[in-house]
Amino acid sequence: MTDASVSSSAPGLVTEEHRREAILEATWQLIAERGFHAVRVSDIARVCGTSTGTVHYYFPGKSDVLTEALKYCVEQAFNRQSVELRRITGAHERLLKLIDMQLPRVGFILDEWSIWLQYWAESVVRPEFRAAHNEFYARWQETVIRIVRRGQSQGVFRAEVDPENVALRLTALTDGAAIQVLTGAPRMTTTVMRELLVDFVQRELGA
Repeated sequence: MTDASVSSSAPGLVTEEHRREAILEATWQLIAERGFHAVRVSDIARVCGTSTGTVHYYFPGKSDVLTEALKYCVEQAFNRQSVELRRITGAHERLLKLIDMQLPRVGFILDEWSIWLQYWAESVVRPEFRAAHNEFYARWQETVIRIVRRGQSQGVFRAEVDPENVALRLTALTDGAAIQVLTGAPRMTTTVMRELLVDFVQRELGA
């Protein structure tokens, strides 16, 4: 392939990728608002200002676009969090920032939690969802593990704690509290959720 052919094809490739991402972006937001099974391809096309044929060009079936949209949403959340965390040197501050980014406040983080809940539900009845789900979960726990180890090397977290065990319990506590927030459980708010998680960090990791 010559340099000229690469140059001439590049704009088309960029456009195709942008169109695909626009479809995924619209789809996951529709899923967050309406529910996984309530979203139609015609809804996606309307939001994107395109045709159902265009949606099917990138994703042959409804299940394909819905499934890829769930993965896309989670991937974007991980990428955003990674950028934010890399800006913070101290492990304790980095872990508190991660907690803050997990709080299901009004806005796109609340929508992302809606996606997570629906991903869990689909994984229960659709085994094909589980591999990606478990991969995402492993990445989240690995993020916590790295922060804990960083804190141990910095002397701000106790050296004797097991980072993997802390990550397992912290992610489980985060999920449990978030589910209660999202389902309107009495006495559970994002403020209470944050207090629970910060208290866990202080009790389990405080040097």
